[in-house]
Amino acid sequence: MKRFALASCVAVVGILSGFTWLGGWAVVSVSKIPDAWVAGKPLQLSWQVKQHGEELVYGLTPVLEARSGSRTVRGSASEFREDGERGYRGVITFPSKGVWQVTINSGFGRTKAVLVPWDVVDSTTKVRGTVEDHLARLGVEPHTEAERGRRMFVAKGCVTCHVHSDVSIAGEVKDFGPNLTGKQFPPAYLSRFLADPSIKPSTDGKRMPNPGLREKDIGPLIAFINAGRPGKSTAARR
Repeated sequence: MKRFALASCVAVVGILSGFTWLGGWAVVSVSKIPDAWVAGKPLQLSWQVKQHGEELVYGLTPVLEARSGSRTVRGSASEFREDGERGYRGVITFPSKGVWQVTINSGFGRTKAVLVPWDVVDSTTKVRGTVEDHLARLGVEPHTEAERGRRMFVAKGCVTCHVHSDVSIAGEVKDFGPNLTGKQFPPAYLSRFLADPSIKPSTDGKRMPNPGLREKDIGPLIAFINAGRPGKSTAARR
């Protein structure tokens, strides 16, 4: 009888652990995305998966894919650990130019990162000068600081908890954080807050996890959040 009770207890704990895993949510944060995506040239992306935006999750089997119209291609993805960094890395190659949208299926339940659609340029055109110059010659409009921020708002996983009308991609717990549509904040304060969200005490039991942004990531995000719509810089509204 005691053995049965012990076995039942272990089974219940296992079920509850499974529910915690399946019912939890996570943030997929992509570390860096090149401006130029070139057909026929492998695109490498690196990312981390953080349960509830805080605890790093390892041991997953991610799947990287891209779609353009009815076409779908898949790339390779795996966990990596090097130079003191650990996360996941994937490589995908676009077979042709056009607008492609990349999705990172994290392997953690339903959690995924759906990136903003990107213009993949012709691989036969020789790259000369800056990325912006090259894209301009191909007829691709260079990204403004606010547009970079819009794309970063998705790639860094901000859409997991926040809604913004200029971003159609929604996350798993999109109502967890405030709706940022039309919001504007003092740039100096927003810069400090994005670097360390703990400077704002929690008043409703909700606390924004530290997204671990690099200093160079914060500027574009401020430009996007304060701009009101993509492509318009904060300078134009001062």
